[in-house]
Amino acid sequence: MRGQPRRAAVRRVVAGVIGLLGAGFAIGFVPSAVATASPDAPLADPAPVIVIGVSDLRWTDIDPKVTPTLWRLVGDSAVGSVSVRTVRPVTCPIDGWLSLSAGSEATSTEVEGDRGTLNPGQVESGELPTCGLLPDVGAQAGSYKIAGWQDFVRLQEETKGAYGTLGTLGDLLSRAGVCSTPIGPGAAIALAGLNGEGSGFESAVTADSLRACPVTIVDAGSTNESSVLRPSSLSEFDSLVSDVVTSAPPGSHVLISGVADPTASPPPLQVAMEHVVGLRRAAWLSSSSTRHEGLVQLTDIVPTVLELADAPYEQFDAKPWESETVRRLSVTDTVEDRQDFDQIAEVIPDEGPVFGAWIAAVPISILFASLIALIAKRQGVRWAQHPLFNRIGIGAALFVGAVPTALYLVTAVHWWRWDHPALVLGTVTVIAAVAIAFASAVARIPYPWRFVTVQCAITYVALTFDGLNGTKLQLGSPLAAGQVYGGRFYGFGNVTFTVYATATLLIAAAVAQILLRRGRQDLAVMATILIGGLAILVDGWPTFGADFGGILALVPGVVLLVLLTAGVAMTWQRITVVGVTGVVAVAVVSWLDYLRPADSRSHMGAFVARVIDGEAGKVLENKVDALVTSLTTPLGWLEIIGFAVAVAIVFRPDAFRLPELARVFEEWPVLRHALLALAVTFGLGTLVNDSGALIAGLGVLTTAPLMIATCAWWAVRTEPATQPPATTRA
Repeated sequence: MRGQPRRAAVRRVVAGVIGLLGAGFAIGFVPSAVATASPDAPLADPAPVIVIGVSDLRWTDIDPKVTPTLWRLVGDSAVGSVSVRTVRPVTCPIDGWLSLSAGSEATSTEVEGDRGTLNPGQVESGELPTCGLLPDVGAQAGSYKIAGWQDFVRLQEETKGAYGTLGTLGDLLSRAGVCSTPIGPGAAIALAGLNGEGSGFESAVTADSLRACPVTIVDAGSTNESSVLRPSSLSEFDSLVSDVVTSAPPGSHVLISGVADPTASPPPLQVAMEHVVGLRRAAWLSSSSTRHEGLVQLTDIVPTVLELADAPYEQFDAKPWESETVRRLSVTDTVEDRQDFDQIAEVIPDEGPVFGAWIAAVPISILFASLIALIAKRQGVRWAQHPLFNRIGIGAALFVGAVPTALYLVTAVHWWRWDHPALVLGTVTVIAAVAIAFASAVARIPYPWRFVTVQCAITYVALTFDGLNGTKLQLGSPLAAGQVYGGRFYGFGNVTFTVYATATLLIAAAVAQILLRRGRQDLAVMATILIGGLAILVDGWPTFGADFGGILALVPGVVLLVLLTAGVAMTWQRITVVGVTGVVAVAVVSWLDYLRPADSRSHMGAFVARVIDGEAGKVLENKVDALVTSLTTPLGWLEIIGFAVAVAIVFRPDAFRLPELARVFEEWPVLRHALLALAVTFGLGTLVNDSGALIAGLGVLTTAPLMIATCAWWAVRTEPATQPPATTRA
C-alpha cells in the first residue's frame, strides 16, 4: 500500500513535466509560426549593393564640419553600432576582411589563449599585437589572386574560434551568377573565391566601377589614429562616401561600416549605416544575430549582401541587417546616443577586470574569514563570541551573494548614458546589492530558508522576466556584454546560466520545504516542477535565453530535485535517466528551432543545420579545445578542487566539522537535495560548455555566500536549544 501513493506522486510528476513542456513549446513556437505565415509577395529585381569598409570609424568621428556627408546620411539612413571583434585580441584590417570573406570570425595569425586574450604582461604594459600589411593582389588580365591565400586557409583550420571557410562570400555570389567588383586590396580578399582568386579588381573608385556589377565592395583604408592627422583622413573618407553615393544608381543600398580597429583591445564599437540612394529614412539598424536595436556585428554584412543579391545565406550564424524600427531622433541626438552606447565597450573592458576580481576575491575572502572565525569561536576566543561580529559576517555574506544580481539590475538605469558612467556603474551596483541584502536581512521568516527565499526570489524573478523580455539586462552588465567581447550577443551566457540555476534550484527548495511542512507533498512536487520548468523554458528556448549547454545541464538538475522531493529512491537506472533528460530536451528544442526560417534560428538551430550538412565537426572541436584548456590551467584546477570539496561538504558536513550545516539540513532537508541538484547541474555544465571549469568555480561562489549566512544565522538562533539541559536534584 505504501508504494501506491509514491507511484501516484511519480505519475503526477511525469504528467506535470510533460504538460509544462508542452505548454512552453506551444507558447514559444506560436510567435514564430504567426510571423512566418505572411502571404508570398513577388520579388523585385535585386537592387545594387555597395559596401564601404574602413578601419577605425567611431561615432565620435561623426561631425558636421569634418564629415558633413556622413552627418547628413545619419539623418537619411538606418544606423547603429557594429561590433568588429574577431578571433584576435585586436581586429587588424586583414582580420576584418578575412572575416567578411568567410562570413564568420577569422584570423590572419596564430592565436594563443581563449579568443586571443592578451597575456598579463601585455595587459600591464598596454602592448598590443602588431598588424601586418594586407597581402598583395596579383591582378592581371581582369583577374587576380591573393598572395599567401592557402596559408590563411590553414590558419582557420588550426585556430580555435575560427571555423568559417575563406572565400565563402565570393563563392556563393559566383554560384548564384552574381557579378561582383572589388575596389582595393581588402575588398579583393572579401570577394575572392575558395581558391583565393577573383575577377573585376579595381584599384580606385570610379562611376563605371560602381555600376559594373550588382555587388561592389570598397576598401576605404584606415583612418589615421594621430590626433593631428585624423581629421584630414576622416575628411578624405567623407569625400569618398560622397562620391560613391552621388555616382551610385538610384535604389542602391550603400552599406558603410567599420571593419577593424587595431588600436584597442577589445576593439570598441564602430559606425554602421545602410543608406538607400534616393530614399530618405531614419531608422535603427538591428540584426537577429544580436537581437538588440541599434547593434549589429561585422559578419552580418555578408548575409546582408547575399540577401540583397538574391543569393543563399542560410548557412551563416550571422544574419542580415534589418531596419524596421523608425528612429525619432535628430542627427545630433542620434550621434550622442551612439556615443553614449559606445561607453559600454569602453568602460567594461577597463572596469570589468576590477569587478571580476572583486566578485571572485570577496566571496573567497569571506569564506576563509568565516572558517577562521568558526575555529576561533570553537576555541573559545573572546572576540569570536561577540554577536556584533556574527552580524557583520552575515551582512557581508548577504552583500556578496547579492552582487551578481545587482550587476544585472544596474543595466536598468542605463549607466552608460551618464556623464561619469564608470562611477554610476559602481555606485548603483553597490546600492542595489545593499538593498537586496537588507531586504533579506529584515525579512521576518523564522526558518533557515529566510535569506535564500528573498535573495533567490529576486534573482529568479529578475532573470526570468529578462529572458522573457529579450535579455535586455544582459546588454549593459559586466557579467555579459556580448557587444564588448563578441560571441554571444543575446540570450543567457554561461555566467548568467550559473547565477540563474543557483537561484532556481534554491528557491524551489525553499518553496517545496514550506509546502512539505504543511503535509502537501503533491503541491511541493508541482511547485518544483513549475519553478524549474519555467527556468528551463526561459534559459533554453531559442527566443528567450537560447542557452544550448544550459538545457543539457539544468534539465537533469531540475528532474533530480523533483524526484527527490517526490520521495523517489534513486537507483543507477534512474540516475542514468536523469542524465539523459538533458540530451533529449536539447535535441527536441534544437530541432524545433531548426524547423523555423533561417532568419529566425538561434545558434541552436544553426548547429542542427551544420550537423545535417556535415559541418559541425569544427565547432565541436573548438568547444572541446576550449574545455580542455579551462581544465588544464592552474585556475581551472583550483576551481575543480573547490567544487569537489563543496560537494563533499554537502554529503558529509560532520566529516568537515560543520555541524551548523548539518543542523540546517535537519530543519531544511530539501536544501541538501537542492545542493545535490546544483552539483549535478554545475558538473554537467562544466563538461558541456566551452567555459568549462569556470562554471564549477562560479557555482561555488554564487552558492557559498548564501550558505554561510544561513548557517551562521541559524546556528546562533538555535544555539540555546542545543545546550545540554541542566540537572536537578530530587
